[in-house]
Amino acid sequence: MSPEDESVLHLMSTPIVVLDPNTNVGEMLRVSERLSIHHFPLVNERGLLGVVCTCDVEGARPEQALWEFARRAPITVGPDASAREAARYMMRERVGSVIVVDDDGLWGILTRDDLAETVPTLMQHLHCVHCSSRQHLRPGPGHTMVCPSCAERELRTGND
Repeated sequence: MSPEDESVLHLMSTPIVVLDPNTNVGEMLRVSERLSIHHFPLVNERGLLGVVCTCDVEGARPEQALWEFARRAPITVGPDASAREAARYMMRERVGSVIVVDDDGLWGILTRDDLAETVPTLMQHLHCVHCSSRQHLRPGPGHTMVCPSCAERELRTGND
């Protein structure tokens, strides 16, 4: 079996660290720093409500609730999905992670960094179009990806 066909079950990060949607930004950033993670599924009694990354809360006030910044339709895959399938979702939806879930609940999270480390060939096209960074990418113009630094630089340059 090729690495691209490996099940996300064997590549995902576990245990998954979830936060309540009402958790404030300051608390999320403390958890992020303490555990060195950047993507958080938001879960409450109704289930998975969204996902938020530390880059989504840049410039936010510490007391603001995470639900204000969350992607409300998180991209999910089943535990039997392949690495190739997960990478395809990440590229198509321009997201940095997929949540691994099935009828039994949340299993884990697979991030762009997990794939870059374990199956680098799948991530060769997922980088900033300006500097080639793979960190905290955001949608750019024309189905491209841009890192926060280059996005800010583009914004400043465009406003001059």
